[in-house]
Amino acid sequence: MPVKKKENGSLTGSKRYAAEKGKSVEEQGQENHAKAMNNVKARFQKPADAVNAVVDGVRTVAQGVKGVERAARTVKQAVSGGSSTVTDNHKEFLSKASEIASEYGIKEIEISDLLGSDPYAADATIPEMKAADANREKLKIQRQNNALEVRLEKIKQGRKVVFVAIEKRRLIGDFVDLATTGIEVATKVVKNEISNTKYQIEQSKLEQTEELLYQQRVATQGTMNLTHGIEDEWMLKFQLQGTKNDRLRLEIEGSHRDNDIKREELEARLFDS
Repeated sequence: MPVKKKENGSLTGSKRYAAEKGKSVEEQGQENHAKAMNNVKARFQKPADAVNAVVDGVRTVAQGVKGVERAARTVKQAVSGGSSTVTDNHKEFLSKASEIASEYGIKEIEISDLLGSDPYAADATIPEMKAADANREKLKIQRQNNALEVRLEKIKQGRKVVFVAIEKRRLIGDFVDLATTGIEVATKVVKNEISNTKYQIEQSKLEQTEELLYQQRVATQGTMNLTHGIEDEWMLKFQLQGTKNDRLRLEIEGSHRDNDIKREELEARLFDS
């Protein structure tokens, strides 16, 4: 069975796919918008345990879908099982407050029972008490209030003790910070000495280099002085060689003269004979 080839652009509504289907880009976008809105409406009709997932899904609907965020903000009132805080009036909230207070043994006062219905007769719901008993109970309540005031003052005192302890601990922390700052400052001094030592090392290197430069200049000056001596030496050698050459020339000339004299003497002898 041949596999059906997936049509590119069928999800994004591209121009090429829309052209193949004979739809414009605007028509394809409107169709996608309508489908997205139907999907959102169907999702929000699901049970309340899926509401959070739906709200997150609404924000990931395809680009260009407008009005979805408004639907997400207003649909909450129609969700079954949602928070009643959105719709309850103040009386219902007051009832909830009474329920919370009843958990601690506090109940609402029934004003109608205390007021009674007969303006000329004692209210049956209010218990009777003799003046002595009432004074005794009031004194007892006053004494209990005194005890509560002592306990309250003791609590306040305890809070002050804790506050003092907190401040004392902060003071200890300040001393620790002071000591830490001292160490940091001392560290900076050590670093300063290290930098100063490195500076002196570089100074020593400079002094050594200058001394080597002086030695090099002395050697250069000595070489220059030797150059003058060598020049004089070769000049004298040249003059000596010139003197030797002059002596040889004189010896040659003397030899020529001796030869001439001997030739003349020989010729004279020949003519005399």
